[in-house]
Amino acid sequence: MITVMNRLSIMRSAARIAGDFVRSNSKLTDSSLKTNANDLVTVADIKSQDILRKELLKAFPDAIVVSEEDPEEKRQTLMKADFTGFVLDPIDGTFNFKRNMQESAISVGYIENGNPKFGVIYDPYKDELFEAELGKGAKCNGQAIHVSDQKSLEGASIATSNGYDYAAAARNLQREIAIYEKTDVMPWISCPGSAVLVLAWVAAGRVDAIHHTGFKPWDNAAGLLIVREAGGIAHKLGSSDDAKFTDAAILAANLTIGQELQKIFAGIDPELLK
Repeated sequence: MITVMNRLSIMRSAARIAGDFVRSNSKLTDSSLKTNANDLVTVADIKSQDILRKELLKAFPDAIVVSEEDPEEKRQTLMKADFTGFVLDPIDGTFNFKRNMQESAISVGYIENGNPKFGVIYDPYKDELFEAELGKGAKCNGQAIHVSDQKSLEGASIATSNGYDYAAAARNLQREIAIYEKTDVMPWISCPGSAVLVLAWVAAGRVDAIHHTGFKPWDNAAGLLIVREAGGIAHKLGSSDDAKFTDAAILAANLTIGQELQKIFAGIDPELLK
C-alpha cells in the first residue's frame, strides 16, 4: 500500500520517467503559442505532463493533480488557501527545449493545505534530481545540498529569468541594473530561461540568489521548499515575509546575499517589485 512515507519516492520516480522521455525526444518541438512568441507549449510538454499525471495517479488515485498546461479554470484551484495536491511543471524552459539548449527541468511539488511539503526538480540532461521534504533537508542525487556561503555582492552570482510577460522580464533586468547603480558592483548575471533550474542551483550553492517577478505556482511548488530546506530564504520580493508558492515576485537566496538585495530593492521604484 502506498503511504505518505514514500510519497517522495513516487514523485522522484515520476520525474525521472518524464525526464527520460524529454531527453530522448528532443525533436518533439512542434508547438503552439499561448500568449506570445516566447510562451510556447510543445508536444513534449503535453507528453511529459501525461506521464507525470499517470504515474502519480497510479500511486495516488484520489489525488488532485494540477499542471501548467491544464485549462485556466483548473489552474485557479491552486489559489485556494487549503489547496492540497500535486503541482506539475512538465517542462520548465520550453523555449530552451524547442531550441535544444538542454537547459530545462521537470518539477513536481506536493502542496498540503496551501504549503509545500514535498518537492522534486529533475534536470534530465545532467541526470540531477533535487528533492526536499519539509523539515528533512534538501538533496541532489541523494547527497545533502546547501545554499552558498557567499557573503559579498562582489563575486556573487545573481540570477533573474526570462519570461513570456514582456513587462515582467523588463523589470527583472532593471532590478539587475539597479544593483550596480546602488553599489557600483555588478554581480555575475545568470538568465538561463528556466526559473525552476535556477532555484535548484540556488539550493545547491551554484548561484547565490534569484530575483524574479514572473514566477508561477508550478515554478514555485517544489523549488521554494528545496531552497528553504537547503538553508536559504524564499521571500516576497521587497519584503522579509516568506513567499507563498502562489506568489509571483520572489527573492530566493542565501541569507546574507538575500538581506543585501532586499536593502537595495527597498530603495528602488516599487513598480519594479511587482
